[in-house]
Amino acid sequence: MSMMIYGLAGLMAGAGLHSLPALKAEVEAFAGRPALLDARLLLPACAAPVLAWGAGQQSVEVRCAGPEWRVFVPLAAASAVNAGPAHTIIAEAAPVIRRGDRVVVEAGGAGFSVALDAVALADARGDRVPVRRQGEGPRGRTLSGIIGADGVVRINGLNGVVKGR
Repeated sequence: MSMMIYGLAGLMAGAGLHSLPALKAEVEAFAGRPALLDARLLLPACAAPVLAWGAGQQSVEVRCAGPEWRVFVPLAAASAVNAGPAHTIIAEAAPVIRRGDRVVVEAGGAGFSVALDAVALADARGDRVPVRRQGEGPRGRTLSGIIGADGVVRINGLNGVVKGR
């Protein structure tokens, strides 16, 4: 499992954060559709983000090589609705995580956190998503967590997750 942990104090200070309006504009120019970017997202500044299509072209994967980070930005699916003589465009939220997507699951407590790689068992739009640890197969333990703005699935509390407790 490869994961970079950034100092929260440095990010909270606002020094060296990537511009979210600029990132949103880049994603929208790449995809040709509105991006659903969470304004609470904190990303270290990246000189040259790399954009690629996510699963089913419903999201855009944005990667940075230095400092290393990756985020999936969901896209709005535009559908025209006839509202009399004019047409109105309504944006409906695409799933943030799709069934089969690889995700990072994080659980923790005061002063520590544990992360593992998992696979999403269902589509989700920013709410709860069931996941299974990668490589455990259909008989592995199913966990349920809440999707964070950064795409990380967080599990509240460790009861039943840590063996022997």
